[in-house]
Amino acid sequence: MPFGNFWAGISPAGFPPLLSWCVLVAAAAMLGHLVHRLSGFPRMLGYTAVGLVAGWFGFGDLPWPLQGSTALMLEVAVGTSLLLAASQMSLPWLLRQPWLLLQGLGEPLITLALTTGVLLALDWSWPVALAVGVVAMAASPAVLLRIAEDLRASGAVTDRSLLLATLSTMLALVAALVLTVVFVPQAAPVHGGLRFSVAGLGHLLLNALLTLAWAVLVTLAFWPVLRWQSSLSDATGLYLLATLAAASMLADRWGGSAVLAFVVAGLLLRNLSPRPLIWPQAFQAANSMLNLLMFVLVANMAVQADLSWALIPVVASAVLARMLGKFGSILLLGHGTGLGWRRQWPVACAQMALSGVALLMVSGIAQRWAPFSADAARQVTAIALPMIVVCEVLGVLLASTTLWRSGDAHRGIGRAALHQGEKRHDT
Repeated sequence: MPFGNFWAGISPAGFPPLLSWCVLVAAAAMLGHLVHRLSGFPRMLGYTAVGLVAGWFGFGDLPWPLQGSTALMLEVAVGTSLLLAASQMSLPWLLRQPWLLLQGLGEPLITLALTTGVLLALDWSWPVALAVGVVAMAASPAVLLRIAEDLRASGAVTDRSLLLATLSTMLALVAALVLTVVFVPQAAPVHGGLRFSVAGLGHLLLNALLTLAWAVLVTLAFWPVLRWQSSLSDATGLYLLATLAAASMLADRWGGSAVLAFVVAGLLLRNLSPRPLIWPQAFQAANSMLNLLMFVLVANMAVQADLSWALIPVVASAVLARMLGKFGSILLLGHGTGLGWRRQWPVACAQMALSGVALLMVSGIAQRWAPFSADAARQVTAIALPMIVVCEVLGVLLASTTLWRSGDAHRGIGRAALHQGEKRHDT
C-alpha cells in the first residue's frame, strides 16, 4: 500500500470510518453500472477497481486478519451466495454421473498438487506452499451467480460451471479446516515445516460436528419458511439474513465453519425438498448488495498485502499453476460428462475466479498460524491476497467472454451493439 497514509493525512479530524465506506460503496455502485452499461462486462469489475484504488490510498483501511463486524459481513455475503449455489445441486443426480463427480473432485485436487509443487520448486516452505495451494483449490460461485445475473446467462455451460465451482469450493473449505486444525506450522531459521497434532484430530471432529449442527440449524430455520405461500415477502428475506448472521456468530463463538455449514445447508434444502425452492426476491436483492461490499472488500484487503517486487514472479507462478491445474484437469476429465470438448473450455474458464470465500480462508489461516509462526502467516498473506485479486479479474473476463461465445449469454456489448442495431444484454 504505497500511499497507505494518504487518506489518513487529508481526511478531516474525526471523519467517521462508516462515512468513508458509504462514499466507497456509492462510488463502486456508480462505476460498476458504467462498466456494465458501456462495455457489457459484469458490474463486479467496477467494484473491484474501486476497491483497489481505495486500498492503494488507504481509504477504508481495515485490520488484518479480518475480525469483528467485517468478518461477519463477509461471512454472510459469502454464505448467501454459497447457499443459493448449493441449493441447485441434486446429490442423487450427481451420484449417477460418475465421470462428472470425478471431474468435480479431481480438478481441485490436481490444482492443489500443481500449485503446491510450483511453490515448493521456488524454495518456499511446506506450510506456505500448502496453504496457498488450498486457497487455489476454490472457485467462486458468487462471481458466477453475479455474471449470470448481469449477462442474463443460462444454459448447460452456466449450470455446469456453477456446479463445479460449488464442488471445488466445498472441498477447499474442508481442506482449509483440516489444515488449520490438525496441522501446526513450525518456526525454523530457514524453512519451517508442518507438525501433525494428535490433539488436533479431536478438535477436527468437534469442528465437523459443530459445522453439521449449524447446517442443520439453518436448514430447520429455513425449511418451514420457504414452504409457506407467503415466503416471498420482504420480511422473509430479512429473516433469512438474520438466521445466517446468527449462525455465523454462533460458529465464531463455539467453533465450526459457518461458511461450510451454509454449503451443507443448501445441499440439505435442495435434496430434502420435493419441489424446487423459490427464494424471496428481497433475499436475492440483499445478496446482490452484499456481493458489492464483498468485491470491494476483497480488492481493498488485497492491496494491503506486503507485496514486494521479488514476490511478483511468485504470485504470477501461483496464478499460472492454478490456471494450468484447472484448465488441464477439466479438459482431461471431461470425457463422459455430457458436454463436448468445445463446451469444456468455457466451463474451465469459469473456474478461474476467486473472491470472498478465498479471502476468508486466507484470513482464517493467518489468524490460526500467527501465534505459532508469524513468518508463515505473513508469507501466505503476501502471496495469496494478490493471487485472489488477479484471479478474480481474469476469471470475470474469461468467464464473461466464453459465456458470450458459447451462446449462454447475450452477445450485445456496449456501444458496438447499439451502433449495429443488435439487442443489448442490458435491455
